[in-house]
Amino acid sequence: MNTTRTLYDVLQVSAHAEPEIIKAAYALLLRQRDRGTDPGTLRLMKDAFDTLIDPASRASYDAKLRNAQPAAADVTAAEPALESPPSAWARWLLIALAFAGGYTGASMWHQRTITEMILEHESALARQQAEIARLTLDQRAHEFDARSSQSQAAREQRARDAEARQRERDIAATKARLDRDSAAYQRAREREEKAREREALRRVEQTRRERAAEDARNARLAQQRLANEKRELERLYRENYPQYR
Repeated sequence: MNTTRTLYDVLQVSAHAEPEIIKAAYALLLRQRDRGTDPGTLRLMKDAFDTLIDPASRASYDAKLRNAQPAAADVTAAEPALESPPSAWARWLLIALAFAGGYTGASMWHQRTITEMILEHESALARQQAEIARLTLDQRAHEFDARSSQSQAAREQRARDAEARQRERDIAATKARLDRDSAAYQRAREREEKAREREALRRVEQTRRERAAEDARNARLAQQRLANEKRELERLYRENYPQYR
């Protein structure tokens, strides 16, 4: 009877196990090992995992197993001729059945444990993904709030800038209006000064003309008085001194 252990037996998985099952089985065996585990056993487990997890090396190993099966069948066929009592075959058969039943039960338990481990891993992965999604949503909400705050701050800054520009325009308009009013007032004052100067000149000229006219009248009156006095003297002279005619 062939009792050679395969790499599948080392990892306690079936020959048709998926890569995920092989990974889970290897992780479970590493978790279940104690501190006194033989380094050779750990090395064998590591070699089995490296061989079965790689598709090319696993295919090569499966081919070797298939090639070794005919030789094992020939040895098994030759063994009945060497065994004398049929009862020994019955005992070997019972032992093989018991071993097969125990191995099947262990495999089923191991498969169930691996399945539970995979489900637990998937549940943890789902929780982790949900947490990542929640954190992502929180981050996006924070970024949205930050962008909203920045937009609000930008709008407020634009409003302040617009208000400052409006104040500057109002100040400029007020200054221009004051400048115009000041220029108009200055021109009005200049016109008033010129009008007063012209009025003063007119009055001076009028006074001068009036004085000239008065002087001319006085001169005429003086000439008239002088002429009257001269005629009066001539009359008196003729009346008083007729001999000197």
